[in-house]
Amino acid sequence: MADEGRPPNDLPYADKGTARSSQAPDPLLERKSAQPTAQGGKPGGPRPVTSGERLRDIGEIAHGGMGSVRRVYDTLLRRDVAVKVSDPNAPEYAQTALRFMEEAQITGQLDHPNIVAVHDLCIGDDGRGVYFIMKLVEGETLTTQIAAMQRAPYDHVAIERVLRVLLKVCDALSFAHARGVIHRDLKPDNVMVGSFGQVFLMDWGIALICGEREAAPETRVARVTLSEELAPDEGDENGAIVGTFEYMAPEQAWGKTAELDQRTDVFGLGATLYHLLVGKGPNAAPTAFEALQRAQRCRPTPPELVPAWPNLPPGLCRIAMKALSKRHEDRYATVAAFRDDVEDFLRGGGWFATEVFPPGSVIVQQGDAAEVAYIIVSGSCEVHKATEGTRALLRILGPGDVFGETAILTGEPRSASVVAIDQVTTKVVTRDALERELGRGSWAGAFVKALAERFRDVDDKLAKLRSAAR
Repeated sequence: MADEGRPPNDLPYADKGTARSSQAPDPLLERKSAQPTAQGGKPGGPRPVTSGERLRDIGEIAHGGMGSVRRVYDTLLRRDVAVKVSDPNAPEYAQTALRFMEEAQITGQLDHPNIVAVHDLCIGDDGRGVYFIMKLVEGETLTTQIAAMQRAPYDHVAIERVLRVLLKVCDALSFAHARGVIHRDLKPDNVMVGSFGQVFLMDWGIALICGEREAAPETRVARVTLSEELAPDEGDENGAIVGTFEYMAPEQAWGKTAELDQRTDVFGLGATLYHLLVGKGPNAAPTAFEALQRAQRCRPTPPELVPAWPNLPPGLCRIAMKALSKRHEDRYATVAAFRDDVEDFLRGGGWFATEVFPPGSVIVQQGDAAEVAYIIVSGSCEVHKATEGTRALLRILGPGDVFGETAILTGEPRSASVVAIDQVTTKVVTRDALERELGRGSWAGAFVKALAERFRDVDDKLAKLRSAAR
């Protein structure tokens, strides 16, 4: 832990760096009253603070190949902030320093509730020791939250909580895309969840400015720009591979920088969702080289085959696999489209799988044990009931209709048969999936079950009346 009294000019690799000259104190802080105290300030007030005394280094929060992030106390505003510091001893330091400046300028212009605010960009007097000051986020990474979930028994409420975090990440990305910026390094490690539910998409260090290709003019949001001296670095050139292999889109893995667009970040969202369902990224491998090869091949194993828990929600598996498509055009076209599907899942129905039946198929047979119910998505069916040797057509069902629900809710055998007239696509409702959907309120489950039992009683009475009428 660093010395708490150390001034900011002793921050690692930062030589008296502030936005102003370190020799010129802030005029606001240097004002004297007509009757100064011995400390040079107003009677009874704090003494003036020079820029060299304002920040106190508390200690390191994290360390990487290009530098470190330190916790620092701002004595004037009386708050902790984070300082990201470049390391002049790192390989190719000049390029690293430029990337630091680029990250600070990009993040500083992305003024959004789910993107960490940058307060200042500082350069040492000797031109080295670049660092920038930003909001300190108290909390934990999404990786940590997911790991804790997967050590505990399955909890659909916890899954939905993570999905709401992911929706906020989508909001941050949509804003960045509107300003012409692609993140390029989406993964659970780069999502911070604050102590009171705040969500921040972190680490824009390899963000790519695509300008006209990505910015949406109809939003009337200014595009992100860089200083003229910040020429594109080597990581922005075609052929350069930058990012995290485990979560990387295939176009990134092949170094096709010119082909990167917002659908590259859609892949990263899918990879983050995949991590929630499986416990690791879609390209996870024992070595970095193998992970890169998997990223280039882009053939992720379907989540339901390697689940973190039994009985994953089919709707979420489908969303993840669509976002992870190898071809750009097979993914969601925008982050907003991905977000819409996740919201649809949260509204209900995402626990139900899809099944297709050819014409003439007997989907359910009267008298059989009830294991599943069905919701018709497309096609039509006939409902038949056999009573005392006669077979009566009860009704024709079409899209939106439900059948088999009373048996699955009451546990009684099937009361009628259902046959496909043409090709029928259905949502398959298992008892477990239905309980998960109704699990948001225990009263709802009891209410639905009571209605189903009453409906079955009425249906049985009507069938007896029809039989007696013959």
